Amino acid sequence: MDNRDDSSTKHGEAEVPHDAASGEPEDGGRAAIPLGALGTEEVLVSFLGVLAAKAWEGMGLVPVMGTGKTEQNFDGARLAIDAYAAVFELVRGRLQEAPRREMETLLTNLRVNFVDKSAKKAE
Repeated sequence: MDNRDDSSTKHGEAEVPHDAASGEPEDGGRAAIPLGALGTEEVLVSFLGVLAAKAWEGMGLVPVMGTGKTEQNFDGARLAIDAYAAVFELVRGRLQEAPRREMETLLTNLRVNFVDKSAKKAE
């Protein structure tokens, strides 16, 4: 029997699922963090991760969360990549060098894969 509480978000909070039996977060100790406690930069950087995940999903390179199936949605992938680029430009100057380079590399990888996958679909 699965004793987990399946609620993963609450209004205004970023929450991790908890093990109902122990009351402890399933990820080994991280608890819910109210979104209001995060700085704007932290929220935007987290949002970049969400956009990247949606781009990979749209290219059919990772399963869609919730369904476990891979599907191609190149319009959605393109939108996610363009939004990633726009938000990244807003935070680029505020980041330390290592995370900035990682995010630049990720954006390049997203773009290269998009061109590759969309070209193969057109064939």
